[in-house]
Amino acid sequence: MAKDDILEDLELSSRTGAARPIGRLEGLFPALSHRNFQLYTIGQVISLVGFWLQQVGVGYLIFHMTHSEFWVGVAAAVSGLPFLLFTMFAGVFIERMDKKRLLFMTQISEATTCIILGVLALTNHATLPVVLFLVFVIGVIEAVDLPTRFTFLIEMVGKEDLSSAVPINNSLFNTARFVGPAAAGILIAATSVGWTFILNGISFLAGIWAIYQVKPIYSPHLDTDTHPFESLKIGIKYSFTHPKIMYFILLGFCSAIFIWPFQALMPAIADKVFSSGAHGLGSLLSAAGAGSLTGAIFTSVNSKKKNKIPYILFGILISSLGLLAFSINRNFLLAHVFLYVSGFGILTMISTMNALVQVYAPDSMRARINAVYLAMLVGMMPLGSLLAGFFAQHTSSMFVLGTYSIIMIAIAAALYFKGVFANLATNP
Repeated sequence: MAKDDILEDLELSSRTGAARPIGRLEGLFPALSHRNFQLYTIGQVISLVGFWLQQVGVGYLIFHMTHSEFWVGVAAAVSGLPFLLFTMFAGVFIERMDKKRLLFMTQISEATTCIILGVLALTNHATLPVVLFLVFVIGVIEAVDLPTRFTFLIEMVGKEDLSSAVPINNSLFNTARFVGPAAAGILIAATSVGWTFILNGISFLAGIWAIYQVKPIYSPHLDTDTHPFESLKIGIKYSFTHPKIMYFILLGFCSAIFIWPFQALMPAIADKVFSSGAHGLGSLLSAAGAGSLTGAIFTSVNSKKKNKIPYILFGILISSLGLLAFSINRNFLLAHVFLYVSGFGILTMISTMNALVQVYAPDSMRARINAVYLAMLVGMMPLGSLLAGFFAQHTSSMFVLGTYSIIMIAIAAALYFKGVFANLATNP
């Protein structure tokens, strides 16, 4: 970053009351020195606990309605399909809109839909088609919300601390992932699955409040003269031809197909393999969440490292080996250890890639590039979950996890010996 740009960012931070990093905090979590990001963090932690209540609730509800891994996979696919269908198009318009106002709209819309789902579940009107429809609606909203949120990070902290903000943002997601599933298991066992959706809807109030308090300090220069469809074409072409971003997209796609489906299979594993019910499901997902939180914090602490590519390779290997060990294990306590290790690897890899995509993306195309990347990562999770559910129905969930882990290790090895990771480590 040029000296004048840094001085301008400092001046903007001063005018908006955003504190600058001092002492040890600067070396560990620079983004948290900004008042904007402090407020955002508080709101997101509360809101995201509600998100994980609902994630567990949907899987539990679908499995106990159908007793089928396939339909759990279908539900996961339906929730993620909008990312594949709409996110790339949304990225074009996100760049041209007030992101703070847009986040208001998405948060209110999603909260309302979640409460409707909760009321239907509590009154026994939540049939399979109704649940799948509402899950799809929530997915459409999130397909706009997530790339908006990613792009809004730079407006909250500026360019200098963006590489710290991204993994911290991921750590918020996984702090909630540590608490939410365990709370969901207790809540479902003690009351009804419908309350996971109701409480999720209420939790959005914290996120809405935090976004209202944020005062952006950075305004990137945007190209608003180009026709939207031409902008989309340019963004997609740039994403798939950039010598580094294209590989992050490829790795995101592969992780969506071969790593992330473990979450969709967990309700069936908790029930059929460990006979642990709702409590066990929440416990297992919380173990993965604890590992993910550790991985996200690890990448944030190391955000100033120049060469972050080893973290990607390390994350792929650790997550895959952790899931492979989990797939051949039948001890409930050891299962938590393996999921913790896997969660650590997954978020070390994803946090690092998320940050590097943000850093390498030019201001004028950041929303579009984020949208393409998320479409290939989150948007392909439905396909991964659907395939995993289908194969698990005909073999077993553990067999699918083990096979997928071996495939992911083979992909990483092929890219390593091809020299891809060495090329990614060079200067952009």
